[in-house]
Amino acid sequence: MAGRGTAVLLLLLLFAFSLTSVSQKSMTVDEQGHLFRGIAYVKTGATHFLWGHPLLASSLNALPLLTEPTLYLPTDSAAWQSGEWEIASNQFLWQLNENPLRLIFLGRLPTLWLTLLLGALLYRWGRELKNKTAAFLALALFAFDPNFLAHGGLITSDIAVTFFMLLAVYGFWRWAIQPSSANRWRLPLLLVGIGLGGAAATKFSAAALGPILGLLGLGLAVRRRSWQPLLFLTAAGILGLLVVWGVYGFQIRPFPAAAYWDDFAWQLDYFSRPHGAYLLGQYAETGWWYYFPVTFLLKTSLPVLLLLVVVLGGLLFSARWRITALASLDQWVLAAPTAVYFLISLFTPLNIGYRHLLPILPFLYLFVSVNLSPLRPFTRSPVHLILSLWLFFIALSAWPNYIPYFNWAAGSPENRWQLLSDSNLDWGQDLPALAKWQTARSVPLYLSYFGTAHPSAYGLNFTALPTWEPGPEQIPPARQTFNPHDPAPGFYAISVTNLQGLVLGEASDTFAWFRDQKPVAQIGGSIFVYEVAARGEPVNVAFSGLRPAELAPELAAALQSNDVRVRWFDGRTSLIWPASGGWWAVTADASLNPLLQPLVQTAEIFTADDGRQQLLRPIAAPLVLDGQTVAMGETAVFLGYQAGQHGQLPYELSLITGWQVTQSTERPLKIFVHALDESGQLVGQWDGLGVDPATWQPGDVFVQLHQFAVPEGTAVHALAIGLYDGATLERLAEPVVVEWEIGD
Repeated sequence: MAGRGTAVLLLLLLFAFSLTSVSQKSMTVDEQGHLFRGIAYVKTGATHFLWGHPLLASSLNALPLLTEPTLYLPTDSAAWQSGEWEIASNQFLWQLNENPLRLIFLGRLPTLWLTLLLGALLYRWGRELKNKTAAFLALALFAFDPNFLAHGGLITSDIAVTFFMLLAVYGFWRWAIQPSSANRWRLPLLLVGIGLGGAAATKFSAAALGPILGLLGLGLAVRRRSWQPLLFLTAAGILGLLVVWGVYGFQIRPFPAAAYWDDFAWQLDYFSRPHGAYLLGQYAETGWWYYFPVTFLLKTSLPVLLLLVVVLGGLLFSARWRITALASLDQWVLAAPTAVYFLISLFTPLNIGYRHLLPILPFLYLFVSVNLSPLRPFTRSPVHLILSLWLFFIALSAWPNYIPYFNWAAGSPENRWQLLSDSNLDWGQDLPALAKWQTARSVPLYLSYFGTAHPSAYGLNFTALPTWEPGPEQIPPARQTFNPHDPAPGFYAISVTNLQGLVLGEASDTFAWFRDQKPVAQIGGSIFVYEVAARGEPVNVAFSGLRPAELAPELAAALQSNDVRVRWFDGRTSLIWPASGGWWAVTADASLNPLLQPLVQTAEIFTADDGRQQLLRPIAAPLVLDGQTVAMGETAVFLGYQAGQHGQLPYELSLITGWQVTQSTERPLKIFVHALDESGQLVGQWDGLGVDPATWQPGDVFVQLHQFAVPEGTAVHALAIGLYDGATLERLAEPVVVEWEIGD
């Protein structure tokens, strides 16, 4: 029934499912770090970016990037020098190189190839263990497993460590079953050594191979009354250490493979800290011993669970089968890795993903496939074919959203987000699908994204909401307009991990308001989109010293609307009057500057119950300004100035300038005031802006207070006033020059 041609077909289907799936997915959380560390090592030999992962898998993923004719690394940045991979990797992928999405695609290719190699090894071992039918079923279980399809094309170490662990145990089995001869050590020793070294140089969880192979070797030594199994494993272990050393370039200073042990020390320190975990709607810092058993039951496909129950039931209730299985080396070689690794998983404090169970699945598939033979109904080819078709339709129905896959027993898809978190569900993978959703509807979005990818690189137009600390393209916390108690009207796209609050620390309930709402769309199973309706008429509020989320409830209620159009200003140096009227929200302990107080006239004042905040409705400013109005580019108009007080030499000049906004802008604008002497030389200056240009709107009027010192013995004859871009230093227009006669 199942020959090599059928195996090739299964591998091609696996490749097609994986490639077409990851091609539609944005970069996941860990991929940026892996890709950057790999390319930094491959191109420059850098090993100082510590992350608790060895470098083999990352280096393999980086190899296709060497085909790029121009590839820039941030070797001159402070982050590179200090080993801050989070910052340096962001610079490398999103700032220095032109096509980050192409680099991500190239980096994913080696994982896809390694996944195919893993499938081929699984099929070969299945044929050697039993027959073509068993090998076919094992490969079908692997090729159509949504969990392997989810991670089989990502720039991570999970597939690589799974392959090398399988290779190591396969090599030991090959040695154990061969007749005793001088030549039987060669190939198996190479396989086990490469498997051990490759796994150890890929992920520290490969340490589980120690007890796995140790138990198998010890059991075989006792059974055969020979030291040979232990001598073989010792030799293989030495070869494995040489492989690890080779991956690190046979580094000898300050000691062999020092960079490897530096990462290992980092990992130990990381594991010593508490980690957040989420399971069935509950949070815990230390996790649960039953996390992985529950996760296994929720995310393993039903055909696999069914076959596992059938096989274990046969072992329990068939004495002949049980005796045969217990006496078989094949059974022990397949069962021991699964049992030992799964037992270790019960004690790990890092409860973040089913992907950590991937190394046991190939052994489990082989164990199930080989042990179906004693059961008559399952020995016939049609049954294997039916099971394979069932698996195929599961993979097809889940495509392309394999990361959030749950089996049917997990319940309604709408509620599965309450079961697990992180890489089980939402790993930052669905920005392209969200961009497609937004394009089809042409609506702006509020976005809280869990991931390290840049949403703008995928074409998203959004206003950033609070997210986890490493998240890119965030709004500074002091300028965050989101009010978690009363969200503004609009469409909100929230990553499920942020909705759960797992990674938000003390702000875990930031999006609690949405948890009881029904989303209008579920994007790929990892991003929920909500629509919030307007309540009341739009109202302009300019905030000084606080954010909308911090506004006292009684003051928020006085606005009678959730449609708050925010402006930011610093009441110590500026004032702003929204074009269509509105409010000032200020803190009472940071009152408005006395020099600006003559411009403050209010129609209403509300004070919070605790007296710490005030809501003021200002009357339009009675601006009496000197000078002529002058357009400063297309963004603002200079309305004139008021001369403030100044003291004796050395003295501080005080000046108030007035401005009107003509166009919204995202540029980080600043005002400059230059004091000039009689010859036009600069003798004093002021730069800054107390009103945030990111939120001002056409028609808004604001004033800015400028205070700066002029050296003693200096005469000021003129002031040059203008606007410039704080990032590029480009002036928006020629400055306005006004006469100013002060000083000796």
